[in-house]
Amino acid sequence: MSPFAEVQLVTARELRKSFRSVKGIVLAAVSLAGGAGVAMLFAWLDRVQRENMPAGLDVHDAQEQFFARWYGPNTGKRLADCPYSLWMMLIGTLWLAPLLVALLDFDAVSGELQHRSVRFWTVRVRRSSYMLGKYFGAWISVLVVTFGMNVIVWVATAAVGGLPVSTVLGWGVRFFAVSIPIGAAWCGIATLVGSQVKTPMLSLLFIFATFFGLWLLRVVAGFSQAEWLAYLYPNIYDDFLLSPRAADVAKGLLGTGLIAGLTVAAATAIFERRDV
Repeated sequence: MSPFAEVQLVTARELRKSFRSVKGIVLAAVSLAGGAGVAMLFAWLDRVQRENMPAGLDVHDAQEQFFARWYGPNTGKRLADCPYSLWMMLIGTLWLAPLLVALLDFDAVSGELQHRSVRFWTVRVRRSSYMLGKYFGAWISVLVVTFGMNVIVWVATAAVGGLPVSTVLGWGVRFFAVSIPIGAAWCGIATLVGSQVKTPMLSLLFIFATFFGLWLLRVVAGFSQAEWLAYLYPNIYDDFLLSPRAADVAKGLLGTGLIAGLTVAAATAIFERRDV
């Protein structure tokens, strides 16, 4: 069997586990239900904001000023016409992504190490294919859940906010695309950390501790001269990925790609030499 086919096999199994297990079904249902409630709230707030805009103040100008303070003047101009509710959903997705990654990925490897079912796979597929399949399974699972939440927000924004469907879809897909490489980076970190222990609960705790540590580095970077520390935190790259400049987008893709690639490569290298 080719390595590509092996990765496909493990990935497909991980997806079935994610959406057929009780944990996966409950997590997906709660996420989608929460997304529905948040969608209605965001859409209503967006509509209220537009209807109660002070006389003489244009929505375009107000949003351009707001986003310019958040991202800078170039990105501020680009986002000036976006539905505010969809941008809030992007921020919510970026903050929720680490939680979803941790809950969906913490027992992917550690659970099979604990019960030694990993031995069934390591004699049938390459260890590198096994780890890559675990990684892609987690990443795709997170994307499916977050995409479902985003679709609910898109529908609510179009229905409650009264915005054209083309506008909602255009900005919605653009914002969701930003979360894809960032989610890949979070999944890579979780795969590396979670595969180091044989107890799922310890794996979950270590993943949360690592994510929190990366957030602390982001905070420290904001108060110090060591700005490079911030680039270890995947969510920092939304600034680059939302930029209208192709060079900035390339930097965002490179940064998240390096985090994902290096962590998965490290997890695979360690697993290759591990006694299972």
